[in-house]
This record gives sequence, structure tokens and C-alpha cells, in this order.
Amino acid sequence: MFSIRLYIRILLQVVAIVVVAGLGAAGIVTGRAVILGIVALFIAAWMISYLVYYLNVYNRRIQLFLDAIEDNESMLYFPENIGSREQRRLHAAFNRIHKLMTENKRKEFDRELHRKEYESWDRLMRVLTHEIMNSIAPIVSLSGTLLSYFRTKESVKSSEEITDTTIRKTVRGLDTIKSQGESLIHFTESYRQFAHLKKPEPKPFSLIRLLQNLQTLHQPDMQRQQIRFSLDLFQPEITVYADEEQLSQVLINLLKNAMQALEGQEDGHIRIQVKQQKNELEIRVTDNGPGIPSDLQDDIFVPFFTTKATGSGIGLSLSRQIVRMHGGELSVVSQPYAETCFTIALPAKPRG
Repeated sequence: MFSIRLYIRILLQVVAIVVVAGLGAAGIVTGRAVILGIVALFIAAWMISYLVYYLNVYNRRIQLFLDAIEDNESMLYFPENIGSREQRRLHAAFNRIHKLMTENKRKEFDRELHRKEYESWDRLMRVLTHEIMNSIAPIVSLSGTLLSYFRTKESVKSSEEITDTTIRKTVRGLDTIKSQGESLIHFTESYRQFAHLKKPEPKPFSLIRLLQNLQTLHQPDMQRQQIRFSLDLFQPEITVYADEEQLSQVLINLLKNAMQALEGQEDGHIRIQVKQQKNELEIRVTDNGPGIPSDLQDDIFVPFFTTKATGSGIGLSLSRQIVRMHGGELSVVSQPYAETCFTIALPAKPRG
């Protein structure tokens, strides 16, 4: 109904323009009403300009609507009580379409968020199950073997039946069980540490001083591994508003990972860069080690996922959680056998 009324209005205006222009042209050609003909032509020109303006109003509104949709503008609203009846109806249609599209996008976003959350929990549970089973299964198996040394199917063996060899095997077995139990305790403590991370207590402090202290702390190990270290700062003094203890924990973890990646490499190099990017402060920890395979770059931040023989898999996930609690993000970009760069992006100004 709206489009029919609009078409009729445009058609009537076009007919009026043709009639007025025709009368004006006829008056000038016949010479009977030259002045009136000129006036009629001016009126026709004005009517044409008004029609163009009228159509451009709709074009501009349609273009604004399409641009808003393309830019994912969520606050778009067209007033429904201003303008002609056609404009009000057009605005109401735009608002209805935009509302439906916004609701669909929100539902799609929620579905994607739930999917990623489910995948994260699924991977976490698989890692937890894997780690726990890897610790429990050998303990159960070894305990059964040790029990067989001291009893038969019917009864417990007498002391005369127990040899020195049996005792030595039992001691070794108990030592193995103790080691596995300690590993499981360490794993559980890592989970507790991740699950009960305390809220940051941000205060302004010198980032340069913190980085220099970390360099001094790790300098002996880097010299032992013959690792070259460099510090690249965008200005001599940088103050950051964060929890110094927690940020130090993140940086220590990244430095240790870089040093472990460079173990046995002759030309090892670790570089820390601090840059100002718009409203963010970036701290980049880069090493030239073997890198991280592309298919593992997402998994390394999953709690308890590790590719190291002695790693707990908690360091990077805990570090990312700390940075996110500061309103920032921890990300990685790795080129195998070239360089690996971990970037801590923090708000340049305190969150209000």
C-alpha cells in the first residue's frame, strides 16, 4: 500500500510537470502568452527540482539504512512521527527490518558464543580426563603388582616367603606411586590456582623498572644458554596501571617459555618490545625458536594443554586470564623456525 501511494504521488507530480511545461511552451510558441509561458516554464523547473529533492530524501534514507546495516550499527533509529505520511511509513519499515536483523544477529552471536564455550569446556574436560587417567592408571596397575608380591589368592604370604628382591621391588614401586601422587597433587594445585585467580589490584608503576628487574633475574640463565636479550622501548619511561605482581607473573611465564623454546639453540634471541598502539599499550615477547605449529596455536591457551614432557599446561591459560581481567588480551603469532611473538595488549588508560 505504501509503495502504491508513493508511485501515484510521483506520477501525479510528473503529469503536473508535463502539463505546466507544455502550457508554457505552447504560450511561447504561439506568441499569445509569452510572459505567462516563461513563468510556467520556471514553475515547471521548480517542480522538477522539488521532485528530485523529494526522491533524494528517500534515496538518502535508504543509503543511510544500508550503510548502517553494513557497519553493524546497533543504535540506528528512524523517527516515525516526522515528515510526510510516506516518510513515516518508510521509517517504520526500516526500524522493523533493522530490529529483526539485529535480533537475528544477536541470536547468531549467542549461538556462536555458546558453541565456543562448549568447545572450550569439552577440550578442558578431555585434557583433565587425560591427565588424571595418566596419573591414576599406573598407580592402580602398580598397586596390584605390589599386592601380588605379598599375597596369594587364598591368603597373605608369610614373612619367610618374602625375599630381599621382593622388598627392593616394593620400595621402587612405592617410590613410583609417591612420585605419581605428587604429580597429581601438583596438577590439582594448578587447577585450583587457575579456578581461584584473585581479582587484580591495579596501581600505577614503572613498566621499565619491572622489565629491567626481570632481565636481571633471568640474565644468568640466558647467559648459560647463550641467549641474546634486547629491550626495545618507545620512550625512556613508561607507567602502566595494572596489578604489578600479576603482570610480572605473566611476563615471567612468557620469558621462561621463550628460554625453553631456545634450549640447545646456538643463535637464540629474545626481544621485548613496548609500543603504543592507539588506545592500547602492547608488550611483545619474541623469540627465534622453532615456533608453534599453526594447528596448535589455539590449543596452547586451553587450560592444562601442553606439549612439554614436564609442563602443567597452566601457564599460558593463566596468563591470558590475568591479562583479560585487566581488560586486555594475550595473543600469539608464530612462524615456524623463524619467530614466535606473544603480545600483551593492555588499555593505555585505566578503565573508569
